[in-house]
Amino acid sequence: MFRRTRVEGEVSAFPPHQTFAVGIILSMIAGYLEAHTYILRGGVFCNGQTSNIALMMINFVRGDFARALYYPIPILAFFFGIVFAAFLRGQLHTLRWARLEMLILLLEMGLLFVVGFVPQGGGDTPVNILVTFICAVQYEIFRETRGLPYASIFCTGNLRTAAEYFYVFASKRDRLAGATCLRYILVIGAFAVGVFAGAYLSQLWNVKSIWVCCVMFVALMPLMFRRNAN
Repeated sequence: MFRRTRVEGEVSAFPPHQTFAVGIILSMIAGYLEAHTYILRGGVFCNGQTSNIALMMINFVRGDFARALYYPIPILAFFFGIVFAAFLRGQLHTLRWARLEMLILLLEMGLLFVVGFVPQGGGDTPVNILVTFICAVQYEIFRETRGLPYASIFCTGNLRTAAEYFYVFASKRDRLAGATCLRYILVIGAFAVGVFAGAYLSQLWNVKSIWVCCVMFVALMPLMFRRNAN
């Protein structure tokens, strides 16, 4: 079942956190963090727990038990990040003085700012826990863009959905499906750009390069104050 985001002649309104620009920036941040933790924090993926589970089992087969037993740390951090986000949604959805999505962005920005002071090496484990936790919270809270489901921290589901909409566009000449496919492709492209930037700047500025994400969070703030998104 394919969802349409707009009917011709009808003005659609979405919550500010569902703005397409918000989805693009969040995806870019996620790609940046993926590269940053993999390059500087011990070869761990902060977003893709499928990869971490695979790497854990591969290292078990290789006999590198110390390495294998490290991967459950980010996996559990991701699990409890989802639990924490679900708890917040249940407790804070009635707040009048602040929106949950804005609070989450401020939390992410604050924690990443602190992470930039943690030296490489001995501090890798707490950093990986924090970054993975942050990504899990973002994944749970930011689940739609323009009314369409998407993953703000990895690409596989977005790629599948893009392919589905492309099929509808190609087989039925549905221009709306084509436009929706393009949006998903742009979100995937933003993730790739984030990975590239994270890989390059992590080698250039080391651990402090994570502060680039804080700058991107600041860029998100004006978008979060909009009344609606078209």
